[in-house]
Amino acid sequence: MSQSVNNQKISRHMWQIAVPSILANLSTPLLGLSDSFIMGHLPHEMYLAAVALGAMFFSILYNGVNFLRMGTTGLAAQAHGRGDELSLNQLFIRGCISAFVIGLLFVGLQSFLSAGFFYFIKAEQSVIDLAHQYFSIRIWGAPFALMNYVAAGWLLGMGRAKDVLYIHLYMNISNILLNFLFVYGFDMTADGVALGTLLSESSSFILCIYLVMRRSKLHFKIPLFDAQVLDKIIDGPAFKKLFSLNRDIFIRTLCLTLTLASFILLGTRFGTEILAANAVLMNLQNLTAYGLDGFAQAAEVLVGKEIGRKSKQNLRAAVIVSSKWAIYTAVAFSGFYWIFGEMLINGLTNIETIRTISSDYLIWVIILPLLSIWSFQLDGIFIGATAGSHMRNGMIISTLCYILCIFIFLPLWGNHGLWFSYAIFLIMRALTLVFKYPEVEKRAL
Repeated sequence: MSQSVNNQKISRHMWQIAVPSILANLSTPLLGLSDSFIMGHLPHEMYLAAVALGAMFFSILYNGVNFLRMGTTGLAAQAHGRGDELSLNQLFIRGCISAFVIGLLFVGLQSFLSAGFFYFIKAEQSVIDLAHQYFSIRIWGAPFALMNYVAAGWLLGMGRAKDVLYIHLYMNISNILLNFLFVYGFDMTADGVALGTLLSESSSFILCIYLVMRRSKLHFKIPLFDAQVLDKIIDGPAFKKLFSLNRDIFIRTLCLTLTLASFILLGTRFGTEILAANAVLMNLQNLTAYGLDGFAQAAEVLVGKEIGRKSKQNLRAAVIVSSKWAIYTAVAFSGFYWIFGEMLINGLTNIETIRTISSDYLIWVIILPLLSIWSFQLDGIFIGATAGSHMRNGMIISTLCYILCIFIFLPLWGNHGLWFSYAIFLIMRALTLVFKYPEVEKRAL
């Protein structure tokens, strides 16, 4: 097969993963936008600010253990590439055991987690009370939410991006409908949004189990819960390998989530209106991030698969193809926000002060896609290569640069200094990984 024909094959495979992944990813920030719409049309901005704080807490909590998804994807893609059917099944069950235990710990430690989080919040008491109410309801879905991460990572590693799309669509559409029902049908506020999210996350795991079992039976011709599989589930070296990779990704993700958390927390110092405006704009940035992550997830699968096959040439082709289209999409996002940004803001809230403040900082949402695409794409490449240590080290350096920028630019430029520091953080994430890229290709030798 000629290289041009092979590149076309890789390109088709990339789109088969990227398109469903983009659609699945976009459904998540659309949920955040719908929550902003629902809360933004209630009579006071405290509801919008409270849900933003509550959602941000779970973003910190769940992103901190997002290694359950990311590590599973890379390992599953490599096992799939070398045709190791038994390891794939064992990987899924080990991941679910880990996720369920961690989720139960979150539920059991909820009073300590909430106390630690709200200790750092400097917002109006009414906002804190509503956010605490949101947290105390949604935390009960943690075991199911984390097992959903494992299932999505396993299916994505198998190249089953459409199945991941089905999970996201069910979870987010049911969530939006339940939120509207509880808020407008039963006169609930932040507690209604939390209850809707709890029910959608918990019920989604039933769909996850169905899709994983169906894919295992049809593709591997062996039952997922075969006795031979169960005998080797509790395997020390395998768990050590899983948690060694997950440890590095955990440290990397912890730095990322703490940075995002500090962005919201530092925004509280400028008042409830700035906090609410930053929440609206960050929802737009999340829309960008989740959209671009579709190409990064395609890179995860393709890179992992080619490393499993030991094909350096195909690995490089996969990186080039997925990155090219990711860059085009980033430019499209920036153009879209430049043209329609204020229209989106006006649709998300009818509170005039929030509209005005959000418009003042819209420029950051316009330029961030052009800055963030490089770090997102490199993350996908390194996840596929299971190069967790490089991701960990790069994120630590980037976080330290962000902290330095906060101390310098926050006193000088206020909220603009906060957004500038976040932009520098994204740039450093890319720079610290690009110099380590040759290490990725060495893994395919």
